[in-house]
Amino acid sequence: MSSPMSTESPSPRVNWGLTPTISFDGTSTPLKTALFLVVCFAWLLPGLVGHDPWKYDEAIVFGSVTEMLRSGDWLTFRIAGEAYVEKAPLFLWVAALFAKVLGGVLPAYDAARLASGLFMACTMAALSAASIELVGLRALRLAVLLFIGCLGLLLRAHEMTPDLAGLAGVALGLYGLVLAARRPRLGGLAAGAGVGVAFLGNGFLHAGVLVATMAVLPAAGRFWRTRSYAVTLGVALAAAAPLVAIWPAILSFASHDSLAGWLATATASRWQGPFGKDQASDLAYFARVLPWYAWPAWPLAAWAVWRARRTLRERREVLLPLAAFAAFFLVTSLFGDAREANGLPMLLPLALLGVAELDSLPRGAASALDWFGMMTFLFFGALLWLGFAAAMTGKPAFAAEIIAREVPGYRYQFSFIAFALASLLTMIWIVVVARSLRSNSRAIVNWTSGITMVWMLMMTLGLQLVDQARSYRGLAARVAAQIPDGTACIVRRNLGDPQRALLDYYARIRTVREEDPAAARCDTMLVQAAPVRIAQAGPGWTEVWRGSRPGDRSEVFILYRR
Repeated sequence: MSSPMSTESPSPRVNWGLTPTISFDGTSTPLKTALFLVVCFAWLLPGLVGHDPWKYDEAIVFGSVTEMLRSGDWLTFRIAGEAYVEKAPLFLWVAALFAKVLGGVLPAYDAARLASGLFMACTMAALSAASIELVGLRALRLAVLLFIGCLGLLLRAHEMTPDLAGLAGVALGLYGLVLAARRPRLGGLAAGAGVGVAFLGNGFLHAGVLVATMAVLPAAGRFWRTRSYAVTLGVALAAAAPLVAIWPAILSFASHDSLAGWLATATASRWQGPFGKDQASDLAYFARVLPWYAWPAWPLAAWAVWRARRTLRERREVLLPLAAFAAFFLVTSLFGDAREANGLPMLLPLALLGVAELDSLPRGAASALDWFGMMTFLFFGALLWLGFAAAMTGKPAFAAEIIAREVPGYRYQFSFIAFALASLLTMIWIVVVARSLRSNSRAIVNWTSGITMVWMLMMTLGLQLVDQARSYRGLAARVAAQIPDGTACIVRRNLGDPQRALLDYYARIRTVREEDPAAARCDTMLVQAAPVRIAQAGPGWTEVWRGSRPGDRSEVFILYRR
């Protein structure tokens, strides 16, 4: 877990002989390398397996994967038997491949979720390569640690979502632009491949942020107003063109309606309709969320820009990620939906900026970040251990009451393996914090190891409770039990796509849209509503069942018979 950025002399610390001290002073040792790998794997792997698919992107992706495996059709994406053309194909293909190959060893949804781990590993590899090219070998580990330490990345990086495939493409493209200074043609090839992967991964938005960055770099500095950069752009265009063209060509071959439907969805933006208050609010969405979403990368990035302000035009290692962040932010704010996952690419240039001037960060600021991180994660780690004790023993009573209120009726099942892993990582974190010598680099190392420790505790000690609260498995079984044999069909009202996908997977419940002419012959109706706003079903319908997930206060499902 080496952090070879700081050249300051570390503060002395007494070694009592129990463990060696760890100095993040720019040297590489087997111990620090092992700790770095432990942090990376402990951050990446937990959460990829061991829980049901949850709603939103996970449910939609796995619903599409389920249909692909059932039908053998990997070109026309469907959810619960109905066409769903909103997602780009790369992540779905890779997830389906994992589920097909490993589905006999793991549950299909766990196997499919391994695609998230693959794309995140690719992203981290591309970022580390870019940091070496841009800042030097001393930034390799710190850039990765700062990136995975960002608060906004943690949950999204462990979900089944096409955004991760797009993120890997953006990271590859960014590496290509960095590499172009030394090897213009190879850099152009990597940048073009990144555009293609980003497009296949998440459509026009992720590809667009790379194209915008390529376009603004010549205006940003003299480094990109050269013949070699023009060669890079030409190679990038040639490399990206076939990758970008392949998916529309496949859709066109499948059917004209598929291509038209996908293009309509992929190119939709807030500028197509009347511009009102909601659209104006969406424009400022990423400016509002970035202060917490990109913490702690953005303060360090801001310091780098401030430190280099007088020589910015000569500082390529600062200018390139700064121009990339500006392009990413503007394109995403103008054309991206107001959703957190669309902000993931911005974390890449912020991580590169954040390590560029870490050496010059005032010692007091680094110590404040270090202390804040240690106290924050010590508090949350203790809170998780307290919750575990309450779930197992009922003590302390106030914690047990909170758990019972949030997840009614659940009985915790003790797992020795989960307990042992949680205990081991907690001890490793305590030892690393206690034995590391003070330096600027230590603030990032301790922050990321702390967030990793808390995530590992959540995914070992707390996963059963979280899964019980978020899974639709029990709800689907209860809905299926209320549907009598011989039901002609089920009409739906306000039933979301994630819910449709999971009801189909768990209980083979398929529904018909209320507007569909076939709905007239249905004798059962399933309604999804908010508990505070439940509309009347209409004449001829009688409520036969009402329920929700344990502790869910946002959704209620009602079954009617005609």
